[in-house]
Amino acid sequence: MVNELKLKNTTMKRVALLLVSIIIYAGITAQSVQTGPYTVFTIGEGVYHIEDANDSNPAGAVIGDDGQATSMNNCSDMYLIVGAQKALLIDLSNAIKWDSTAKESLRSLVYERVGERQFLITITHKHGDHLGMLPAFADDVKAEFWIPEDEFNSMDIFPKERTSYFKANASLDLGGGVVVNTMEVPGHTDHSTLFFLRGKNMVFTGDAIGSGSGVWLFSYDNFISYIKGINSLIAYIENPANGIDTKKLIVYGGHFWQKGKVDQLTAQYIYDMRTLIGKIGEGTAEVSDMSSFISFLNANFRYGTATITWNKDAAAEYAESLK
Repeated sequence: MVNELKLKNTTMKRVALLLVSIIIYAGITAQSVQTGPYTVFTIGEGVYHIEDANDSNPAGAVIGDDGQATSMNNCSDMYLIVGAQKALLIDLSNAIKWDSTAKESLRSLVYERVGERQFLITITHKHGDHLGMLPAFADDVKAEFWIPEDEFNSMDIFPKERTSYFKANASLDLGGGVVVNTMEVPGHTDHSTLFFLRGKNMVFTGDAIGSGSGVWLFSYDNFISYIKGINSLIAYIENPANGIDTKKLIVYGGHFWQKGKVDQLTAQYIYDMRTLIGKIGEGTAEVSDMSSFISFLNANFRYGTATITWNKDAAAEYAESLK
């Protein structure tokens, strides 16, 4: 009788463990879905990460058996935040040419989650790989645009009758306690804008601080602006009034796949940026050669999780200016 009870208990435990495994697996797999050229990840309640990549064209480089890249998809990310009354889409990714369903697919996956709410689109900065799918919504009367004024003050690209512009540090209430706060971190562009989800320890940064593999700074003056931007960002996340727990903050960049081997970019990434700037000024930063289609960007400077892609001569000039 005792042996039978032990057998039953063992069997029940095994069944329970199996059920838990099934539930966990289902929960994980339910967190992503593919629609046309896009993969959508659920990253929070009413918060979605949309990547312009799928199984047929995955993010990043695909390496063949010979060790050479067989394809490259520098996918660019969008983030959708859904509140009780409104929804906000951050960025419009690359212009997708490799899938003819891109426009239809993007509208479909967005409106499936937005429902009847007011729908707004915003853009972190003015580079084309974050504006590429503008044609999907430019003539869509259901889509409104909420745009950083200073970043786009010379670009007449949004539908006038459906666009409003905001100044730095503006906020947007999406309803039901879902509020988005903004701030600028100049450097990559003059007015790159970050979007914080209030009370959720989530920030969507575009390319303002890079996505892990290097924030690109295109001039000496850009670097000087970036120093101020990083200092302002650290002051912002450490200000108790902004309700951010720096131990829990997650950074969602504009090219999420570039975060490399780390699970997430955190506040440590931001602090490492500040330390790296200091080491560049001291002339002690780890540096390696870098080549790109922009000749000025010839070096990667690294510290911890942070990388700044910049110029060797400009870095030497900056270090000399501090002596």
